[in-house]
Amino acid sequence: MAGGFQIEIALQPERELLARSRATRPPTFAFAGVRLWSDEPIIQIDPQTIIIGHLFSRGPPSRRIVSLSPGDGRRLAADKARLLLTAYWGGYVMVRIDEAGTVNVLRDPSGALPCYFLRETDRVILAGDIADLASPASGQVDFEEIARVIASGDARGRRTCLKGIDELIAGECLVIDRSHVSIKPWWSPWDHIDPPPEMNFPEAAVRLRETITDCVGTWASCFSSILLGSSGGLDSSIVAATAAPTAGRLTCLTLFGPDFDGDERRYAAALADFSGLDLREASREIEDVDITRTARPHHPWPVVPLGAQTNDAIHRRLQQELSIDAHFSGNGGDGILCSIRSAVPFLDRFLAEGPSSALSDTLRDICVLTGADKITVLRHAWRRYRRDGGRHGVQYSASGLCADVVARIETNGAMHPWLAAPDDVLPGKTVHTAYLMRTQQGVELYPRAVSPPHIAPLLSQPIVELCLSIPTWMWISGGLNRAVARKAFEGWLPEIITRRTQKGGPGGFDLAIYRRHRSALHEHLRGGLLADAGVLDMTLLDAPEDPSWRGIERIQHILALGAAESWARWWSTSKI
Repeated sequence: MAGGFQIEIALQPERELLARSRATRPPTFAFAGVRLWSDEPIIQIDPQTIIIGHLFSRGPPSRRIVSLSPGDGRRLAADKARLLLTAYWGGYVMVRIDEAGTVNVLRDPSGALPCYFLRETDRVILAGDIADLASPASGQVDFEEIARVIASGDARGRRTCLKGIDELIAGECLVIDRSHVSIKPWWSPWDHIDPPPEMNFPEAAVRLRETITDCVGTWASCFSSILLGSSGGLDSSIVAATAAPTAGRLTCLTLFGPDFDGDERRYAAALADFSGLDLREASREIEDVDITRTARPHHPWPVVPLGAQTNDAIHRRLQQELSIDAHFSGNGGDGILCSIRSAVPFLDRFLAEGPSSALSDTLRDICVLTGADKITVLRHAWRRYRRDGGRHGVQYSASGLCADVVARIETNGAMHPWLAAPDDVLPGKTVHTAYLMRTQQGVELYPRAVSPPHIAPLLSQPIVELCLSIPTWMWISGGLNRAVARKAFEGWLPEIITRRTQKGGPGGFDLAIYRRHRSALHEHLRGGLLADAGVLDMTLLDAPEDPSWRGIERIQHILALGAAESWARWWSTSKI
């Protein structure tokens, strides 16, 4: 299934422009200086309005929309697309040219369909793949932006790591009125943080189950053969259980590494046996990893680890057998389902309700969750409150980065608009929104022009909006993280998964990559572009090996920098 799109908007409509790509065929849509090429599903509503991607009516039950009446274009775009954003959801980009010639390009709040843009002298170009906006060449890479995303998961904004190319953030509208280009937030997480009246824990769980079942099932019905990354964790298991009833064919895939923590087959098997799902198991193979090669050259930020190359190799092999037309995952679940582990829920409940026996329950829940005693939790809560009211603060790591670069990044502060919280919100909601922001960084696995799309259905707008409205103290009820989701899917999943509190990962495989390629990795970095750009601090490489957790943390930094180096080299070398 080929996908992808490109939109070209002339700032002077009377001038004829040549499209940078996809110009070998007529445009899918053209109106008043706007030309659009799409291999994604499209809904052309009227001569001035088109929707790219998947659109669903809001349920439950939701249903896929494949056409709308000609009169709907103006109504959907009116009042900052209020009707579109409240009565529909999906993974889409809407383009609307109004009567005055102003072009509005809205990216849906889930961010399911990538959208990047480049402004030139006489036009603005948007695309779902940065390869449609730029070609590898010297001077293309923004090295300070690379340092920003390495220094902090919260520091990035809409800039990508390629100069001049920005991301249209989920829920934003790019407004082009021929003389001026601006960005308007037509959807914001801050509009959805207030809990419904009288919401309690059981009601929240029921609503969450209904909403997730509806959204995931609706997404699954769009594809005939789905491959689901299934680790046996809570998030991917919820997706499996709710996608299976409507999917044409659902195959679960669990990957395992060389160590116990990296082998979660027992959990994935428990899910498959409980739900009657087809499960494939595959070993992460170090021979699949080339540290000089970037795993995701189409990705606009070099944050994909080197070890992802083994995932790619396994997916290619399965594609031949299963004819996959979509990759599903539980990606983003930790953030959306508010996997919080701090004293912030105590602060939230105190500020919202004051002293009460219920507040004592939340204190006990935090102690169970974190293993800390009550005095320690109370001290932590007080310290957080004294520091900016307990609100989320961006943390930076200078490990492996030159001090002057990190100093500039810290001075600039957080760049993402979702981190600019209103003054009157509870501190836990600033944390939850930061989690949501992190889930948005690169949801795409592979270029859609050549590979099946990646769908992370837990990012669906109705799920996100509901989760934002649930108070943080409910998410830790009983001393379990993501407690509302665990309660919601009791009986839908095996207890070994709903009660699971520890999660494995590919850390052991990452260490194996480092040990196999240590010398080559160090050489790769010492003679690389990050060093030439003044980003890399060589003392990270000069430090002695340390078997403790500090040494493991250092190795993870080296691997992240190595992945960024390979990405930067790919984009800095002409492929002609």
